[in-house]
Amino acid sequence: MTGTRFNFASEYIIWAAKSPKSKYYLNFEKMTEINGGKQMPDVWQIPSVGQWEKRCGKHPTQKPLRLLYRIILACTHESDTILDPFAGSCTTGIAANLLNRKFIGIDQSEEYLQLGIRRRQEIEDETTADKFRRKMSEINKEDTVLVNHADKHTRQLMIEKGICYLRAGDSKGSLQVTPGFERMKYVLLHTNGDDYQFFKLDKVGTFQIWSKETLEQYGFTPEHAKYYIVVSFNNTPEPFKHLPQIKQRVNTYRAKIVPLSEFIGIK
Repeated sequence: MTGTRFNFASEYIIWAAKSPKSKYYLNFEKMTEINGGKQMPDVWQIPSVGQWEKRCGKHPTQKPLRLLYRIILACTHESDTILDPFAGSCTTGIAANLLNRKFIGIDQSEEYLQLGIRRRQEIEDETTADKFRRKMSEINKEDTVLVNHADKHTRQLMIEKGICYLRAGDSKGSLQVTPGFERMKYVLLHTNGDDYQFFKLDKVGTFQIWSKETLEQYGFTPEHAKYYIVVSFNNTPEPFKHLPQIKQRVNTYRAKIVPLSEFIGIK
């Protein structure tokens, strides 16, 4: 605030064991998975505490649920008991409970412990708990997935050619690109919310604009616009662990950008 130093934009996390013989746990596979298939680095970029985390009140040094989500996933198993001797507003406990861990919290301030109790009561509502799980599993700058419906014949041809296309804006051809497109790494093709397959793009966040006539040369029959966004993918299906809700009434048939975390699960 004084204008005499750089902004202090980071905090240290100490990861320690009681002795050299301690059998600590690191969920290396999960950390690699949520880092897009690459080994998790020791510098993390995580957004600050959001308003959705402050509905029960505020703590001056409150930590983001996204941070505790990652720490707990990295170092504990389900049903483990986690102790936080400086619990504050119990962010550690909220993340622990949302991830099926037990929690013991200690703090010298009864005011903040009462805030923690209110936060715990808030997630007793399963709709709120699910919302918090989704939000805290979001990864800053994480890879995204293009979910796209196509009729059975078109989907089969897309897989054969390794090409997925969707309308570029409205029928007049104006280009509209959804945020997250630049981080798109996979495409999920489906027909009416069924027969879904998962493919890896040839290059992250890269697309071309093709005319209707160019697509027709590849055997497609586009009908709704003059120009189309085209992404190329490896037509060998990729495995994934979790399928988000694909069938969404009319939205089933609309292309959408979805965080990769929704396909690898949040636990």
